[in-house]
Amino acid sequence: MKNRGRLSVAFDMTFPNRNTGGSAVYAYELLAELRRRDGLMMREISGPKSGGLPGTLRWLTSGARQATKRERVDLLHCPAFVAPWRSPVPLIITMHDAGAMRYPNDFPREWALYNKHILPRIARRAQAIITGTQASRAELYRYYGINPKRIAVTRYGIDDRYRRSLDSIEIADEKKRLSNGAPLLLFPGAPVSRKNLDIVLRIMENGRHGSVISQASLAISGASEDQFPHYRDLIKAGGLQERVTWLGRVAPDRMPLLYAAADVVVYPSFYEGFGLPPLEAMAVGTPVVASNASCLPEVLGNAALLASPNDDRAFSEAIESVLVQGDLRVVLTAEGKKRASLFTWAHCAEETYRVYRSVASQK
Repeated sequence: MKNRGRLSVAFDMTFPNRNTGGSAVYAYELLAELRRRDGLMMREISGPKSGGLPGTLRWLTSGARQATKRERVDLLHCPAFVAPWRSPVPLIITMHDAGAMRYPNDFPREWALYNKHILPRIARRAQAIITGTQASRAELYRYYGINPKRIAVTRYGIDDRYRRSLDSIEIADEKKRLSNGAPLLLFPGAPVSRKNLDIVLRIMENGRHGSVISQASLAISGASEDQFPHYRDLIKAGGLQERVTWLGRVAPDRMPLLYAAADVVVYPSFYEGFGLPPLEAMAVGTPVVASNASCLPEVLGNAALLASPNDDRAFSEAIESVLVQGDLRVVLTAEGKKRASLFTWAHCAEETYRVYRSVASQK
């Protein structure tokens, strides 16, 4: 094993290539940083780009194994949960959370079944598991039975695009387009059940007459209303049609402007493995009101207002305070930028490299 010289690692991009969510962001950003490191040779491997079941099974049963052998690598890293049944070299899997165990209805049925019946066995055979937070580390032990000593926490990063200065006129135009002068709330990401859009809609519908939140507008990024008919009907029933805008999938390069246009980013999730969107908003300088559940206190620290995702009143008061208290906004903006500066992909790559070296030294 040539673990003292240059380490060669196969990096399986099959499933990140099919996805546009946080796990794909992690894979692309991490791979780019790892390629910049001396002492590492990253070999990208990938199976079929479509998600068809036969092609996927061929990749998992034989394709990934054969590709790894061809590359003559020291290690195989699968950065998005899914890994081959067997690997010819030591295997490392990134498992971002236990969401498919906790909220199986938020996932396609085949994905939920894979997570429940197949992934635990593969993960327990892997030489190391990587995740982004201590909270997720505890969840992986609880739901997958993985020895915590084999789970490495490598803090994730955010893209530098969120730290760049933005044009104030463009920000004002974006806000006017979305809210026409009313306070603007942003709910980033598709509103699957664990994301808890319900509390935001209830707060907007039941806000005290004359309060700022009773006049606020809401933008939802990451999905269209046709994808979530339950929420489309809920919005209509609550008389919120004129105050809610579905943005669909927003291009990554446009997200900083969207964050900046918002007065508050709301993130009332019941469960997260990491939570990139509130950190991205903080980097831009937008205050965040988030859930105090799961890993969010660990990631966001004291730089966001945290409230129970089950307490409408507490969450409403937190949002209202950010909207009306200028001094609080100033503090949250400064603390948010400071907190976000701690999360870089270069640091994540350094921690991942340490995992690679540790696994290589064990063979």
